[in-house]
Amino acid sequence: MKTDKRLDDLLEACGVCGGESEHSQDGNDNGGQARMAKSDLFNIADNAKMIHDMLPDDYPLEDWTEAKITKAADYIRSVFQYLKYEIQREGEPEEQGHTKVYIATDPRTLGL
Repeated sequence: MKTDKRLDDLLEACGVCGGESEHSQDGNDNGGQARMAKSDLFNIADNAKMIHDMLPDDYPLEDWTEAKITKAADYIRSVFQYLKYEIQREGEPEEQGHTKVYIATDPRTLGL
């Protein structure tokens, strides 16, 4: 696929993954490697810390910036909860006849 090739070229040029493609030709991940995700998570944490430190408590943020921060927090929380569950479940026997359903919700509707 042309887009996959372009992404691979960009990743190789930036040197983040040493030129190795993280995805196989069929679009599935290559062995479950989390290197790219960990790089993104490091950058998210670093940027969030800098934003946190630069903003006084009474700084008037625009609505769109608050919405982006809320959405990012919700996405990270969803991934954390999913991975926590999956890692805890790895040692448990597989149950038959159950289907997992994941629902992403806005933290504001949950009162968080």
